[in-house]
Amino acid sequence: MLLQLDMNSLLHNMRAQIQAAPAAEPTVERKFNKKVEIVTDPGAFEGDRAQFAEWWIKLQIWIKANWDAFTDNFEIAMAVLSRLKGPVAGRYAQVRMQECYTAGVWPTWDDLKVEIKKYFIPQAERDWACQQIRTFKQGNMRTDDFVTRFMALSIQGGLGNEHAVELLERNVSPAIARQLYIQDMRSENFAAAAEEHLLWSVAPARQTLGCLILAKIK
Repeated sequence: MLLQLDMNSLLHNMRAQIQAAPAAEPTVERKFNKKVEIVTDPGAFEGDRAQFAEWWIKLQIWIKANWDAFTDNFEIAMAVLSRLKGPVAGRYAQVRMQECYTAGVWPTWDDLKVEIKKYFIPQAERDWACQQIRTFKQGNMRTDDFVTRFMALSIQGGLGNEHAVELLERNVSPAIARQLYIQDMRSENFAAAAEEHLLWSVAPARQTLGCLILAKIK
């Protein structure tokens, strides 16, 4: 009987302690931190547009992993906009936050993704292409492959005609560039210059393929 009383007393005390204990706090911050341990916070975008595409992908993954931690559009928008730094991205974020605060309306995640992609990605891709084309040397690459890839980078980077011709002559095989100078076949038109470089390729089949590609682009 005494043992039963002691057991009842113990259960009563345990129940009282459980009821008196503070409730668990599944706050945004606690859930947020738990998720961050699994998916690393990509940090801030510091304004280097060449790095934007990679940062943007990581941020979207991070947002998705922490989705339950955000209670509304405001928290998601602030998590994104507050990570945009630098003279251009930082200014954009500052203006958008002020606009949203004044209007009292914050964009949904889907709308924010469209907005940021429209604002940043085209310029980021152009900057990346311009950076790549400056150091894109032919080396041992087949001439038609080189010219095709070079033209793709030129179009993506939005290079002007004169600049594209200059880079093409600088980056193509020295043997081809030398023959063009000797034969006085240099052209100020980028498409024509690319075709002339193809004509000095040693493989006729590659010349044909390259010229067909150029004809389609023209």
